[in-house]
Amino acid sequence: MKRHAQLIKLGLNTNPIFATRLINDYLRSPLSNSVRHAHQLFDEVPNKDTVLWTSLISAYTHSNLPYKALQLFSAMLQQPESTNTPNHFVFATVARAIASCPEQIVLGQCIQAHVIKSGFLPGNVILETSFVDMYVKCHVVECARKVFDEMPSRNLVTWNAMVSGYVQNYMEVQGLNLFCTMKCREFLVPDEFSVATVLTGCAWIQDLVMGMQVHGYVIVGGLESKCMNSIGNMYFCCGEVCSAESVLSGIESDIVSKLIMIRGYASNSRYLDALNYISLEGNIAEILNKDYSIVVPLLNACANLSLTKVGKQVHTFIITSGKAHPDSYLSEDNAIIASTLIDMYCKCRSVYEASKFFKNWYYTREISPWNSIISGYIYNGYIEDARTLMESIPEKNVITWTTMISGYVLIGRPQEGLALLNKMYSVEEKIRVDGNCMTFVVGLEACSQLTDLGRGKQIHAKIIRILDNADTSNVIVGTALVDMYSKSGYMHYAQIVFDMMLDKNVVAWTSIIMGNAVNGLGLRGLETFKQMISTGIQPNEVTFVSVLTACSYCGLVDEGLYYFKLMREKYKLVAREDHYTCLIDMLGRVGRLEDAWNFLKEIDDKHNGSFSVGTVWDALLGACQLHGNVELGILVGKKLLEDKKQGLTTYKTLSNVYAAAQMWNEVHSIRESWRNKGDAALEPGLSRIYANTRGP
Repeated sequence: MKRHAQLIKLGLNTNPIFATRLINDYLRSPLSNSVRHAHQLFDEVPNKDTVLWTSLISAYTHSNLPYKALQLFSAMLQQPESTNTPNHFVFATVARAIASCPEQIVLGQCIQAHVIKSGFLPGNVILETSFVDMYVKCHVVECARKVFDEMPSRNLVTWNAMVSGYVQNYMEVQGLNLFCTMKCREFLVPDEFSVATVLTGCAWIQDLVMGMQVHGYVIVGGLESKCMNSIGNMYFCCGEVCSAESVLSGIESDIVSKLIMIRGYASNSRYLDALNYISLEGNIAEILNKDYSIVVPLLNACANLSLTKVGKQVHTFIITSGKAHPDSYLSEDNAIIASTLIDMYCKCRSVYEASKFFKNWYYTREISPWNSIISGYIYNGYIEDARTLMESIPEKNVITWTTMISGYVLIGRPQEGLALLNKMYSVEEKIRVDGNCMTFVVGLEACSQLTDLGRGKQIHAKIIRILDNADTSNVIVGTALVDMYSKSGYMHYAQIVFDMMLDKNVVAWTSIIMGNAVNGLGLRGLETFKQMISTGIQPNEVTFVSVLTACSYCGLVDEGLYYFKLMREKYKLVAREDHYTCLIDMLGRVGRLEDAWNFLKEIDDKHNGSFSVGTVWDALLGACQLHGNVELGILVGKKLLEDKKQGLTTYKTLSNVYAAAQMWNEVHSIRESWRNKGDAALEPGLSRIYANTRGP
């Protein structure tokens, strides 16, 4: 630097005052080696004062070299000169350095104790704010709040640090409450940093009401131009896409707003909008260079829309930039991009392209690409290839095991899924991996398919042992347990698990209602539905399927018709095939076949004959067989055959209707027409029980 050269000529480069100014100049310099030059200058000064030490420590801290800053601070403390005694600016700088390396939190606590003993605290708002910031960034929020509460005075920076600490440590509600205290009790005026932090908290917990209130304050306070991106992101995270578009529409030139738009569209399943938006931009490379991780939502959009060609274009850009290769820089981040690429190809049914790309990662220890290709093979029906690949993984993690077990369960091979879960905990595996909530949920689903109560209880016991009250505190695990016990016929256990659940969503309520319904406890199921409504939970379409099933199994026709009407008129839900099937089955069970027939004809007429759903007519055909109504059964059977909705059940039921009326020629004709279609012959049904439930 010219100033440095001039001071050398004048012999002033070793003067602490001028050296401090030069170090600050180097700190502001864009040169990559500016900190090294600053340290060389520092070493040339024979008599260093506290300000000079502080300048270089601050330079290392701002350059994201916290360990160098801490080493320099340690060297400062070892100096004998009394002029090198640290002041509060030094301690504040060191606290910021420790905030960048949370593993040194014990050192931070020691420094705080030393500061208190030295008399700097309490009463120094700058130093106290630095310790608040240090603790929240080291994820020790309790200590940060204690320092905050003990401060005799606080400024806006202090409040912002504490609110931001709560939000960044996933304690958004506490952060929002503290913001309200700051504004409404302490009457401090929030700035753009306060607002951006609070909007981030609203976005993460999807608190639209609070977010809109903050937006209103931003408009009144004249901060809207500085907070557009935060407001738009909040609306996207809360699902208000139109509001987000309206906010961000005037700042198209801002790269950050473009990134928010793309991510927002993708997170709200508006994949085509995301791709259209970026295609209309002329500076795609600039957007991707600003935040390279934006390729992840773009590839997800291609995967969900099955746009292989567009996905390959994104892949081409990745190749030209040198990313998503195991030898490239930041391989962990690139492994995420590689996993997304594999996922995109697999979901676009381009398994060959996925396998070809995966070969680049075959010999690495990054596990996420392995998991993605296994999941992709399962998605495309190559379960055996997925299992072979899984066995060759050098180090399996819980996602690997869960993906493979889930694959077996999804294709209807629950026995093999449970065998794999058993192997996961066997001594054969060199590296012990404990399952997580999703692992056991999949295992419980396998037990539900097999109605295997014994192994279901074993999994329940395992959950209690290793997952800290997951059966009561995790709604997904609790619901899976309710479903398993219900399908195994043990409603008493299912009810106990349900009652112990701390949080119940609509899926949990629906599961217990359906469990009561199919186990002959329809009245209890209806009472449970009423309890659900009283708690404020809104029923969905599946909930009403459970309610109508309960009415059907108990012969409560009038109640079933009432709930069917309630579903459409009060909750504005559109009746689906399964709702009509339950309704027809309910009428058919009590012998009201003519009412069921007229009801179906009426619906069919409203849809101009297009409402010919096989399962609904099958339900009426089954009722005709049950009550021996051959005439109506023949009409329904012809309707099914005409509309080509027939399946194995249709032919079998219609054959039984003819057989009940001793119309053997028609029986023979139905069976011949089935065989002539080239499908499998009619097979007798079978039932299965488990006499030995000790597991595989």
